[in-house]
Amino acid sequence: MSETKSEIVKALVAIQGEVGFIGKTRKNPQQGYQFRGIDDVVAHVQELQAKHGVICAPRVVEREREVLPTKSGGSMVSVRLLVDHHFIAIDGSEVVATTLGEAMDSGDKASNKAMSAALKYALTETYMIPTYEADRDTEEQSPEIGAMPQSGKVASVPATRPAQAAKP
Repeated sequence: MSETKSEIVKALVAIQGEVGFIGKTRKNPQQGYQFRGIDDVVAHVQELQAKHGVICAPRVVEREREVLPTKSGGSMVSVRLLVDHHFIAIDGSEVVATTLGEAMDSGDKASNKAMSAALKYALTETYMIPTYEADRDTEEQSPEIGAMPQSGKVASVPATRPAQAAKP
């Protein structure tokens, strides 16, 4: 391991060892599913990050915005953000976690919601925070896949960003 990353890695490992779990204690009233909110996650890790000298500085890398019609004749704004979250130690060493945040809103909050979603997953994935919930949506609530379209083509999105071209 390089010396430049040693302090941030030590701090992240220490936080991961202390963070524990965050249950899905909130309920979405419209769809009825349980979730853990961004405030739950931030409140849980904020003290530990301060204790171990780590900050998280987000940087939006890509943004897609689309206005969609609603059934009632109004409009809904859909935003997708690719965000780099820089976890930085006091010595300046850092680790970057890249997450995707998606959100929709009928007003002016779609980008804010997408940033919150991206941060929540950067924190929960970086610190590997379990929920210990019986209803594990990724394992028990997966939708069934329908038939392939006639063209046989499926849109794909690369799992990682392409390498940046070297500057001359």
